[in-house]
Amino acid sequence: MNVNLVKIVSRPVMAMGACIALSACAFDPPTDPTSPLATRIQTIVDENREYPRWQDFPAPPENVPTPTYVRSAVQGLEGQQQTLNLQIAQIEWTLTEPAEEYIANIRQRMAADQVEAPTAQTPAEIEAFAAALRARAKAPPPVDRPLR
Repeated sequence: MNVNLVKIVSRPVMAMGACIALSACAFDPPTDPTSPLATRIQTIVDENREYPRWQDFPAPPENVPTPTYVRSAVQGLEGQQQTLNLQIAQIEWTLTEPAEEYIANIRQRMAADQVEAPTAQTPAEIEAFAAALRARAKAPPPVDRPLR
């Protein structure tokens, strides 16, 4: 068990070390002196060699809550939750009848008050209804305005 754990951990660490060693060469490549831009490239590299500087990094955040403050706030919320749970437990629920009877009672009351939507029964009534809607949908007449 321990041997497998050592193999599992050591292989990625060794691979990462090899990548770091190989990438060190990539960050300081030599400039080809025969290139026509060699002097310009070397000037730009020398000007920016010290970047990034510490003063270029953003300032650390201010007014960050401390761990003790966060802990006390969480404990306060948990206490409020316990108080709320106690208040909920003390509520006297009025729904004492079984759910099936309650649903049957509601369905019975709804069946007694059913209202049917008015519908057109014949094609003539449907056409008359459509004509009435078209008449209502017409734009109002234009308002007479004097010319300026």
